Amino acid sequence: MNTRKLLVSVLMLVCVALSACAPAVTATKPAATTIPPTAIVPTVAPTVAPAQEQTTFSPKTFDLPITFHYSPEWKIDSEVSSEVVLKYKDYDGEFLFINPKSATIADLTAPYAFIPFPDGFVNWIQTHGLFQVVKTQPVVVGGLPGTQIDADATAACGAKTEWFHVGPGGWNCGEGGHYRFTNLDDVNGERLLIMTVGYVSADDFILMKDASQKVLDTVVFSKP
Repeated sequence: MNTRKLLVSVLMLVCVALSACAPAVTATKPAATTIPPTAIVPTVAPTVAPAQEQTTFSPKTFDLPITFHYSPEWKIDSEVSSEVVLKYKDYDGEFLFINPKSATIADLTAPYAFIPFPDGFVNWIQTHGLFQVVKTQPVVVGGLPGTQIDADATAACGAKTEWFHVGPGGWNCGEGGHYRFTNLDDVNGERLLIMTVGYVSADDFILMKDASQKVLDTVVFSKP
């Protein structure tokens, strides 16, 4: 046999023998990665501020079929057949619902003698010597159309001048007073005058008007 071929055969036998003797290589699995549990944040219901407690007014003696709601900032000061009077906080002023069918009111000019409540109150008040009208606009109260009039007392009121009588009492005007009138001509065939009056600063009177408007937004008129 050729020596070179013999050598190659021997080397091949050695390689095969070494391969058979070599230990098997076991693949190492990578260590499992531990994933920490995800913390579940408990669901908390949002805190909702409770609605401000409301009181419902239904007439006991007032002779118009009206209901409304008012907040604790208001209190009913009096109720008679011709009017309901509310007071706002400790402010010097009132918020009134008035049936003016038996009311009398100061005439347009001095000496401001008392006359029956006028049919055309909106036009009438705009030429009155005791009041300076600053704004007039149409409004809706309880589904019924009306007119809202903002006015200030004039110097003609002086320190104290009676200008409005209704029911058991009357109302004075005084220089520096602020007024908002809301006139409804037909509430089941009756007229209704709603009045906010305050002897307070202009800013405080805005607060009164805003608070009284929230009451007006709840007004419901029912059939008599």
